[in-house]
Amino acid sequence: MPTRPFIPPRNFRAILRRVLPLTPSTKHFEWEVVEGGLFDFYAGQFVSLKVPHGGGSEARPYSIASAPRDQKSFDLCLNRVEGGFVSNYLCDLAPGAIVDINGPHGSFTVSPPLEQDLVFIATGTGIAPIRGMLEEIFRAHETVSGDITLIFGVRHPETILYRSEFEALAACHSRFHFVPTLSRPPAEWQGQTGYVQEHLRRLFAHRKDFKAYVCGLKAMVDEVRFILKRDFGLDRKQIRFEKYD
Repeated sequence: MPTRPFIPPRNFRAILRRVLPLTPSTKHFEWEVVEGGLFDFYAGQFVSLKVPHGGGSEARPYSIASAPRDQKSFDLCLNRVEGGFVSNYLCDLAPGAIVDINGPHGSFTVSPPLEQDLVFIATGTGIAPIRGMLEEIFRAHETVSGDITLIFGVRHPETILYRSEFEALAACHSRFHFVPTLSRPPAEWQGQTGYVQEHLRRLFAHRKDFKAYVCGLKAMVDEVRFILKRDFGLDRKQIRFEKYD
């Protein structure tokens, strides 16, 4: 598999330019690097954010929710975690706030060329790096030769993060298929229901000619990897993943 040149992580400072609420507990953040030089990364990588705490500092990793644009801006998608100091600190920030970051980190990226169909599987804020990957793919390729499928599992319709973006992408690109699925659907929901594992089996049973990118909570990622290897027979090189605690 071709690999991209390694980008060594460095220290930067970034200013928060815009915050958008996505759900009552999830926000979209748009940052601009103001110190540290040019910020290069690959879609799917993550940064470590450092915030002051108790006379010292505390750091947490967060996946970048955008593709590279101008070597200075990037997006994040964060959940407010009950009792979590860093997530609450960040979710309470207003535009103009400045944070220290270190990055980029991680190898959860799509390496060209795109020679096989791609299947993206996400739950919750695991959609963040995949949003960046899809943005990068469709910016670089107005037309793609294979099919690209996103299976995105959440509980309720209002928690389908970036729903309008993915629906617009599917409307513009016939090879992109967006499959949101709800584990707790309301009576009026007419889309897919159940868990991402079920739809992976339904849509790709008896196939092993694709690459899978999986992101979300550890239990889901581990189960999907097990299904892909044991039931589908995919080689480990065909499976890329990122786990959240």
